[in-house]
Amino acid sequence: MFFSPNLVRILKIPLKSNKKDLLISLISIFFAAGLQMSIPYYLGSSIDKTLSVSGTSNLSLTPFIEIGLLVFALSLARGIFSYFHVYQGEKIGQYLAFDLRKSYFNKLQKLSFKFHDTQHTGDLITKGIIDIEGSRMFVNTGVLRLVFLTIFILTGAYLVISVDLWLGLLSLSFVPFIAFISSFSRLKLRKNWYRLQEQLGVLTRVMDENLSGVRLVRSFMKQKYELEKFNIASNVVKKTTFRQIIIRSFSISLNTFAFLVSMSLVVYFGSIAVLESKITLGELTSLIAFMSILQGPVRQIGMLVNSFSRASATSTRLFETLDHEEDVTNIQGKRFNEPVKELIVNNLSFSYGSKKVLKNINFTANPTHSIGIVGPPGAGKTTLSRLLPRFYNPDEGEILLNGKDISTLDLTDLRKSVNLVDQDNFLFSDTFTENIRYGDPKAKKEKVSWSTDKAQISMHIKRLPEKFETLIGERGVQLSGGQRQRLSVSRTLLFDSKVVIFDDSTSAIDSQTEKKIRDEMSSLGTGISLVVIAHRISSVMNLDEILYLNNGEIIERGNHSELVKLKGRYYELYNMQINPEMSIK
Repeated sequence: MFFSPNLVRILKIPLKSNKKDLLISLISIFFAAGLQMSIPYYLGSSIDKTLSVSGTSNLSLTPFIEIGLLVFALSLARGIFSYFHVYQGEKIGQYLAFDLRKSYFNKLQKLSFKFHDTQHTGDLITKGIIDIEGSRMFVNTGVLRLVFLTIFILTGAYLVISVDLWLGLLSLSFVPFIAFISSFSRLKLRKNWYRLQEQLGVLTRVMDENLSGVRLVRSFMKQKYELEKFNIASNVVKKTTFRQIIIRSFSISLNTFAFLVSMSLVVYFGSIAVLESKITLGELTSLIAFMSILQGPVRQIGMLVNSFSRASATSTRLFETLDHEEDVTNIQGKRFNEPVKELIVNNLSFSYGSKKVLKNINFTANPTHSIGIVGPPGAGKTTLSRLLPRFYNPDEGEILLNGKDISTLDLTDLRKSVNLVDQDNFLFSDTFTENIRYGDPKAKKEKVSWSTDKAQISMHIKRLPEKFETLIGERGVQLSGGQRQRLSVSRTLLFDSKVVIFDDSTSAIDSQTEKKIRDEMSSLGTGISLVVIAHRISSVMNLDEILYLNNGEIIERGNHSELVKLKGRYYELYNMQINPEMSIK
């Protein structure tokens, strides 16, 4: 099937949004093809007319000048229509790419962490850039080119058959052969293109990881290893590309060979027909001119097949993401604009595939009852932090905000009320100001300054020459770990959420500064509920209730004094961190 279902879906986009441009392009194609195919006809007719009037012994230059001027005029008109055809085709392609990029990026914003956990950034970037480019080119070098070639070949077929049936059929004998070769090549190229796009995704991922981890690479002197890894991925791409080149070259060579054989036969048998007075010299000239003009489009059939094959592969990959089911949806979306009185987690369970990560989690947080969560790595603490703002949906149980199930609330309102300060403190390569007011772009300078005061980072910023307009580098590379974390806290404070979840997001901040931040948040008087996840006991020991999580279950709970008296797992952790002498005993 030349048009796969995904190619049809791609084609429907300009049919909906660019009907006028598409119509202009199609009309231009029709006239451009018609004018080009009329040149051989007029050329042959003029030769016959000249010979019939003047004879071969008394040829005049005037008719040939007239032929030249006519061919020039037809070529000029054809060029004008070709311009509109190409321009409108590129315009449609660019609009298509814009729509696809917008839809693709919008889809990525909607897909939950469950999707992103299983995807590689490099592959997603490849889909969003290279795969969309393949779909864009499909419109102009694929569909519109197919229309042009179809009109061209059908018009040519009619004209050559009208000259002489047998010679006309002979001149078109290459078409079935080319159709077979092209169909065979398309199947091979489609598989090859799909494989190539996946390999480009791997190559992009290797480069992205190397550049993101450049400090780690240099620290362990692994430049040679990274270069070898990149060369392996690059070599795989090269081999796949070479296979593609072989298929395309084979197809184009066979197509050209079939065409030239057909043309040679037409010249041979046509010359005999002229000598036998079955056709005129002008008609033979028209036939040869028709075939000469057809030679270009015939060579383009290989490009056409390649365009369809590439677009079929890239659109398949693209729609794999665009059609991916959104498990965290905002369909019901009840508005939530009230102060948060309490957050209740009720019998919460969650799994990654078949692996149970959280089992029957229960707790309540409110402005007067803060929650601390500790436990060994892999206990499920980070997963729990991402369930509270509904980055995932739980398998069982519910999370209630003022008694309302968060799955029924508008996601924008929910995440305005419940904000996560993640352990991965992502910062943009922009200024302090733009990073801090990311959640509230209209925030005034005074409020930005206020949030940095509360987060204990204002002194550092104000010492810099550009102060708040200082660029912090990619992902905040010019800042220390503690400064990045304080900047993230400042961003959250400016967002004015009523439930703030700290997922080990103050681990690089010294205990004294961390206490100042906690005290500042407590003094805000705006009813903030705190949920603090930490490996460091000092981060949670002053909170109202502490949960010890192990293997996805709460095995101990209480305040610091109660848990120390219990002498369980929390007590062991406390002794290791705060009272190492007791731990040794």
